[in-house]
This record gives sequence, structure tokens and C-alpha cells, in this order.
Amino acid sequence: MMQKMTSLGLDERLERVLAYLFGPFSGLFFFLFEKNRNVRWHGLQSIIVFGALSIVMFGISMLKGMLGWLPVLHILTDFGLGLLLNILWWVGAILWGWLMVMAWMHPDYRLPLISQWVRHIV
Repeated sequence: MMQKMTSLGLDERLERVLAYLFGPFSGLFFFLFEKNRNVRWHGLQSIIVFGALSIVMFGISMLKGMLGWLPVLHILTDFGLGLLLNILWWVGAILWGWLMVMAWMHPDYRLPLISQWVRHIV
């Protein structure tokens, strides 16, 4: 297979995977500094997916912290919101691995719901 070099001097395949490595931060780097359309697509997809997931998890953590002060309800809120945070963490971890594998194998892989937003920006 022939390697396609990008404007940053790396293989396109590798850059697509690296766009997901550090979540929205690496996605932002490749979206801003890379000229290759596929790499920019994966960078923006990483920003949207992991940025949104991070914001939701941060909000739930803040809510869990605020409701943890309630005398009786803190047991239920700690359990319920803690469980929700764990589920979201696992969803994020599975998505992270899945997106890196798919970025390596398919240059134009698009997540079904996210791709409509990304298409308007890229």
C-alpha cells in the first residue's frame, strides 16, 4: 500500500489515528494545522465526539458534587450519577478505540449522527 504524506510530513493514516489519541485536544491540533481533508475530518469528529462527552461528564460530576451535600438523597444521587458517569466513561473508551481502528482502516469513516455536523464545518 502506498503511503500518502500530508502537509505535516506524516503518513495520512497515522495522522487520522493521532487525531483521536488525546481526544478533543489532538483533534483540534490536526483540524487547525493539517491541510488534508480526511485528517481534518477526523480531527473535527474527535473534537465533537470527545468534546461533547467531556462536557456532559463534567456537568454530571458537578451535579453529583452539588447534590452530594443533601443529607438523605446523597446516597441515591451518588449511586445514580456515579453509575451514569461510569457508563459514559466506558462508552467514551470504547468509542476511542473504535474510532482509532476505523480511522486506520477506512480513510472516510463517518460516525452516523456526528457526520452531518462535521460535513457542514469541513
